[in-house]
Amino acid sequence: MAIERCRCINCISTALTGGDSFSTMATMLQSTAPTRQRGVFIAEVIDNKRICREHYLLRLRLDQFPPTRPGQFVQLQCHDLSEQVTSGWSDWSGDRPGKLSQSELVTVKPLLRRPFSLAGRRDAGGRVELDIIYRTIGTGTHWLAGAGSERHLSLIGPLGNSFSIPPTKPHAALVGGGVGIPPMLYLAEGLASAGKKVVAFSGARTADLLPLDVTNRADVPRSVRPARCIRQFNDRLADSIVATDDGSLGYPGIVSRAFDRWLDQTAVGPGQLTVYACGPEPMMRAVGQTCIERGIECQLAMERHMACGMGTCQSCVVKIRSDDKQGWAFRLCCTDGPIFDARDIIWD
Repeated sequence: MAIERCRCINCISTALTGGDSFSTMATMLQSTAPTRQRGVFIAEVIDNKRICREHYLLRLRLDQFPPTRPGQFVQLQCHDLSEQVTSGWSDWSGDRPGKLSQSELVTVKPLLRRPFSLAGRRDAGGRVELDIIYRTIGTGTHWLAGAGSERHLSLIGPLGNSFSIPPTKPHAALVGGGVGIPPMLYLAEGLASAGKKVVAFSGARTADLLPLDVTNRADVPRSVRPARCIRQFNDRLADSIVATDDGSLGYPGIVSRAFDRWLDQTAVGPGQLTVYACGPEPMMRAVGQTCIERGIECQLAMERHMACGMGTCQSCVVKIRSDDKQGWAFRLCCTDGPIFDARDIIWD
C-alpha cells in the first residue's frame, strides 16, 4: 500500500508527529514507494547558527539520504525524539466528556512537522549534509533555534517536485524574497553546473533581515547593476542584485520592482532566459505576471501551510488552469508542486 493512499490514523499520526510507530512508518515509507525515493530519517545537528536578526542556518548530517534536486523540501520534527505521541483524551465518564491529555494539545508545543526548503547538499565520506535556512516565527522554529550540536532530529524527505533547467536557454534569473532565498542557493549550484549565466535577486524588508553574507556593503550597488557582492552566490558563480524595502541596502524598493528594472535594461532576450522565484505570494505574483507579459519562462516555488507534505491531509491546495469544463482545478503544493509554471497559476 503506497503512502499516498494510506489514511489509517496510526500512519497519519506517525507521519505528522513522529509518534510511537516511528520505526514502522520509516520502514513503510522506504519500502513502498520505489518510484519516489523518500523516507523518515534521523539527522544529527552539526551546526545551527544565527545568520541575521531572525534567520538561522541549520546543518544536518545523515548516514544516508535519497537523491535530491533544487526545489524539493523536507518535513522536520521540531521537538525531541524522546517526546512521543500518546493518547489525546482522558477516559470519558458517564456524565461529562473527556478532556484533552496529550501534551502537544494542552501545552504550547509544536505538534506537526514543519516544511523547509533545501538550501544545499553535500555528499562526502559516505555521509550526507543538508543545509536549511529558516526564520524564527512561531513555536516550532523558536524551538528549532535552540537545537544545539549533536542533537538528533527526525525528518521526512525529500518531498515535492523540483525546478527544471531548460538546456537551450543560457541565462537564468533567480528572484528570492526573505525565506524564499534558501532554495535559490541550491538552484544556483545546479545552474552553475549546467553552465548557465545567473543573476540572483535577493530581497528583504531591511538589511538586518537578509539571510546572506555581504562581502562589503560598499560593493552592493543601489542600482540594478549585477555585482559579485553576496558570498553565497559568489561561491556559486552568480552575480547578485540586492533590494531592501526600506532602502537600507542595495536597491531601495521591493525586489520584484528591481527585477522589472533589470529586465528593462538587460540585453538578454526572452527566449534566452528562464526565471525562478520563491518568496511572499505578492512578490511571486508580480514576477510571474511580468514574465507572462514579456514571454519569459517562469517557474514559481509556491508556499502553503502543510500538515503532512505527502498528499495525505489535502490541505495545501493551489488553484491552477486546466482543460476541465470549469477551466480550473486544485493541485497539491506538496506533491504536484511546490514548483509550478507561472502561466498555470490562478491567483484570484
